[in-house]
Amino acid sequence: MSDNAAPLWELSLSDFRDTVAREPMPGCGAVAVVSADLGLALVLKGLHLSQHHDATAPRQALIDKGASLKQHLAPLAQEDVAAFEAFMAAVGRDKEDEGRHDAIHAAAQTAVEVPLKTAQLCEAALALTQQAGEHIEQQFVSDAHAGARLIHASLHSVLLNVDANAGQLGSDAARDRARLSRNGLAQCADTLLTAITDSAAGRGPGSGV
Repeated sequence: MSDNAAPLWELSLSDFRDTVAREPMPGCGAVAVVSADLGLALVLKGLHLSQHHDATAPRQALIDKGASLKQHLAPLAQEDVAAFEAFMAAVGRDKEDEGRHDAIHAAAQTAVEVPLKTAQLCEAALALTQQAGEHIEQQFVSDAHAGARLIHASLHSVLLNVDANAGQLGSDAARDRARLSRNGLAQCADTLLTAITDSAAGRGPGSGV
């Protein structure tokens, strides 16, 4: 994206889609953030509409927590674009430039930190979805379940950027830390989605719930 491009969240859906299809940026990280944010919105839909029918304090606490997660998640789409552009600028420096390797290592650090932060927020959103299960009315369970699947897919998608960029970190210890964090987040997300899916199946039309 050029410096004068509109912020991602100010684009129409069709403009965002077409920019993804035609331009180097936004890439998979930013698309994953947007997808996760929409998935969280589906979970919040179930909570909001259930709260409208029958207001409870625990449900409101979950709504407030979800709203906070959305607020922290959304800006990471733009941060992902900036991180990738900085990384490519570092890689594109003259190979005779003595500062090139240090610049690449520093840019790679950000290019790994942003997707890891995104994945951490996705994990928190999945944990929220699991907690919200009993507070969402039956007619909205499918929305929340679909939202969880979007969040889960987004988490795994954004971790591809960790896989791609961790090798450019400046030390073996940094690379090991990044990969350890990446694997832990992936495993936790899988466990949470299984729990959410099992709970949704237990509340299906034939479950008697």
